[in-house]
Amino acid sequence: MSKDKEATLRRVYVLPQELVDRIVQFQKEKGYPSEVEAVRKLLDEALLYRDSPDTIIKRFTSRLTTLKMPSEVSKDVLVGHPLVTKISFLSNAVQFKVSSGEEYRIYDTGKVQYYNSFAETWTDYDDFPF
Repeated sequence: MSKDKEATLRRVYVLPQELVDRIVQFQKEKGYPSEVEAVRKLLDEALLYRDSPDTIIKRFTSRLTTLKMPSEVSKDVLVGHPLVTKISFLSNAVQFKVSSGEEYRIYDTGKVQYYNSFAETWTDYDDFPF
């Protein structure tokens, strides 16, 4: 069985006709090959808006354990994310800013820092006062 098949689950949902019509319209406008693909895209986009910097960082560092290169992980996690407003690539890290103004830096080692604007310094994320 392929890896993609193992990572997916089949679900059946009952939706109002008006919502289905909107999904079909979205599918046609965007050129998705199926309603299922259109729904996947809509759900993924909606769920990204629920992310916090912490969930973005956890997703990034989790993928970094297999991909090993922050620039590659950035393509999957940061690029196109609706909350990420800026991405900078350093020699051994990726730095990004979110819509709320906070800035983070993730190193190729997995170390994470945030920019403390009050102290005007980079501080280890583990020291972040949650």
